[in-house]
Amino acid sequence: MRYAIVSDIHANIAAWRNVLTDIADLRTDKIICLGDILGYGPDSIAVLESVYQYVDVTLQGNHDAAICRRMSTDSFCGLAAEAVSHSRATLAPAALQWMRSLPLTHAEAGFRCAHGDFSAPQEFHYIVEPADALPSWQTVTEQLLFVGHSHIPGIFVIGASGTPHFLPPCDFELEPGKRYIVNPGSVGYPRAGAGRSSYCIYDSDSNSVIFRELPFDSAGLRQALINTGMKDDLWLRQKEMLQKLPVLRDKVDFAKPVPVTDVGQQTAPPAPRQTTARPNRNSMVTATMLGIAALAGLFAVAGFMLHGKHSAMTHHASRLIVPDFELPVIAAYPLIPPDKNLLPPLPVSTSTPERFENWRYAIDNLNEQSFQTGLRDSETTLLVRHKNRHSFFMESPLVNLDGIKLQALRMRGRLRKHAGFDGTVLYQLVTYKRGHDGEPVQHKVDPFEMRTSRRKLTPPGAERDVRIKIPQSVSHARFRIEADFTGVLELEQPYLAVEN
Repeated sequence: MRYAIVSDIHANIAAWRNVLTDIADLRTDKIICLGDILGYGPDSIAVLESVYQYVDVTLQGNHDAAICRRMSTDSFCGLAAEAVSHSRATLAPAALQWMRSLPLTHAEAGFRCAHGDFSAPQEFHYIVEPADALPSWQTVTEQLLFVGHSHIPGIFVIGASGTPHFLPPCDFELEPGKRYIVNPGSVGYPRAGAGRSSYCIYDSDSNSVIFRELPFDSAGLRQALINTGMKDDLWLRQKEMLQKLPVLRDKVDFAKPVPVTDVGQQTAPPAPRQTTARPNRNSMVTATMLGIAALAGLFAVAGFMLHGKHSAMTHHASRLIVPDFELPVIAAYPLIPPDKNLLPPLPVSTSTPERFENWRYAIDNLNEQSFQTGLRDSETTLLVRHKNRHSFFMESPLVNLDGIKLQALRMRGRLRKHAGFDGTVLYQLVTYKRGHDGEPVQHKVDPFEMRTSRRKLTPPGAERDVRIKIPQSVSHARFRIEADFTGVLELEQPYLAVEN
């Protein structure tokens, strides 16, 4: 028996159709959906009708439960709560009744399924860290368990040692003496890796699990969100840019002209018209840290304002910010546990140019400022080179602190000033509170000038390690670096963590 295990479709009809086609092509015997059919996406009716027609077993996820009023949306972010309201307004009573009837768990011979963990399925607890898997193994006896919810594909394994560990997605066969919790990832709203739809197939005859990964049309999904009046999704905007192909030629209208007659006479067919090519946004995304000056002609000139509801753009002749939109928000809970670094890693490659992914940065002069990755004490560093005196700006995505009982954040960083460096560097913690519309509004900026290190660093450096008290009203935070200098500045991986 071959089972297709899917989860977290989230009303993304384009992604779901791709996966459904792949499932049909692989001749699976049965489809099991682990929940969250709806939520986030705009295609509630189409997805729900398709799942009802083609999926053998469908479980209830937390978004589904919220839509049919089996749970509150108090813990949902703004986009998620809006999507719930949109689905409620568009679905027929029969749809809501069917969703309300969906079970929380499902068992077959040798395996069991749920949306979240098995210790309290109605609570939809996440399984993100290996320790999170223990309550489920203690609650049920099956060797193989399938869960969704986190959107992160992977495998939790426990063996004779009794110590659970996590493995990234990989095809495997079940081994005697080991137990497994498999997350197939998300079909419609992936949060890991390259952001592709993922699901898995379990073959009960060979006792094997294989993972599948497929792209989907993120631009089409984003346009569908806009067309239905829902808020634009910054994660989708970033993904759309990554999927953009370079525009090689101006657009030409190749359609045959429609004849237009006036008193029995036909007008001459118009010549093909041309339209101005859109900016090559793919080239914007693939800006590298080496040779960035060569991309100057591909970017729209822009400036950066540090104050206001969000960091905003303003026209300026020599200012460039990449990317020109907010990055997807990082959830501090439950996806990132306390004591873990909330900040994304610096680029890891030292041999080839890399995209400056997961961070925003702004520079003044494309011809005199560049970036390069380095390696020091087996850790990645970022070298910022200024031929003359210029300003440099770098910031993390917003970190959503909802769900964390924190009293303070710990901010730690270290930098090195190479020979010829002259200037100042500030590390900052920017905090936000929710406005009347629920969106984050900047509350406070805590700047910390980098002090000369007491340790002997080569080249000389500076560092800070500070504990910053956070009011309970603060909903978001971000880490930021502002510098004005000439020469070479080497930045080590910054650190931001929750302290209770």
